[in-house]
Amino acid sequence: MEDSANLEFGPDFAEAQALLNTEVAIILTQMIDSRRAGSIPTEHMQSVLSHAVRFDYLKADEGKVNALRNASNTQTFDGVHVFEFAQIINLGLDDVDEAKALIPSLRQRIDHGDGSLTDDKLQEVINVCKAERGFDDA
Repeated sequence: MEDSANLEFGPDFAEAQALLNTEVAIILTQMIDSRRAGSIPTEHMQSVLSHAVRFDYLKADEGKVNALRNASNTQTFDGVHVFEFAQIINLGLDDVDEAKALIPSLRQRIDHGDGSLTDDKLQEVINVCKAERGFDDA
């Protein structure tokens, strides 16, 4: 049974990578640009692209995406699930309380987990993400 609050996504998502809004915007823009001349993107495609661009805190900067993907493989991000990593970036979070309020799995694992993820560790992760977004006033 799937339960994102407990990071249980089912077999279809066992090997899946959570996409950042930036990646969605880049992919959809490339898809639209590569469509046949005169072909109009579907309303749904345009709607998803509009949403992805609106909440693209990395401003379609592939360098920032790569830097964050590389950072996510470092010790700083140990204990942070790939889904949580993507949500921290996609939601443009600034602090631990905000992250725990919006991402139930973080609240569950920090407040009731085994201690592998703490408020301080989460704030460190958020600070790395903020710095890459260009808001490094943490």
